[in-house]
Amino acid sequence: MITNKVEYMLLILVDLAKHSKEGYILSREIAERQQIPPKYMPQLMAALTRRGWVDSVRGAKGGVKLAVDPRSIRVQDVIDATGDEFRVKPCLDPDFPCQRKSVCPLFPVWEKAQASLRDIMESTTIADLASRSQ
Repeated sequence: MITNKVEYMLLILVDLAKHSKEGYILSREIAERQQIPPKYMPQLMAALTRRGWVDSVRGAKGGVKLAVDPRSIRVQDVIDATGDEFRVKPCLDPDFPCQRKSVCPLFPVWEKAQASLRDIMESTTIADLASRSQ
């Protein structure tokens, strides 16, 4: 499952990519546009800044902006940055205790779905998402 944290980080990056010509943007403006609870913005921005994807400046003309080319950030990179695992079903985790895994008729379907989704996450960039949105 994609967590809210991953979704919010993706939305922030897409917003910054779409508004990159505007220079520094207030994070509260991003929160409003993307309907992200403002209380989460500091921790999300800190995580994005630590990865080097976002640059921030304090002060009257401060704010945040994208620090890298949006074509260089893949959706999978954002998932990986959170430390969250994205799995179609819990049984795909090698440590998941399932006694039926070897005989389950559905398991190969879940494996194929997982592989397909991973391909999509690895081939889709923030630039792709920004160009698709309004």
